[in-house]
Amino acid sequence: GTTVTKPIAKVAEARARKHRRSKAKLAAAKKKAEAVANSTEMSETMKLKAISKAIRDKGNSTDSRSKKTLVVAKKGMNRKGSKGVQTVDKRMKSDKRGMDRAAGGRKKKRKRN
Repeated sequence: GTTVTKPIAKVAEARARKHRRSKAKLAAAKKKAEAVANSTEMSETMKLKAISKAIRDKGNSTDSRSKKTLVVAKKGMNRKGSKGVQTVDKRMKSDKRGMDRAAGGRKKKRKRN
């Protein structure tokens, strides 16, 4: 089978559109954050929360896509990985869990005198 690829110009246009959209969202989030920072009726902690929420909601589509859910393949289950889903075996998933636990444990330890 021959593969049909999109023309480079079309891809570039799509990327530019995406870039423009994300820039606009970032600008809106910054504007919102500025408005929150300048408001007087909110407490400092409320301001911080509102600003972090505005920045978080700006639409990080790349972050949400990079997080994959791991699905454990059971016996006789022939499943192709769909978007954002990776089929793994039991061993692989538990190994990853162990690695995460080890990485998390290392950060929390502190030196004693």
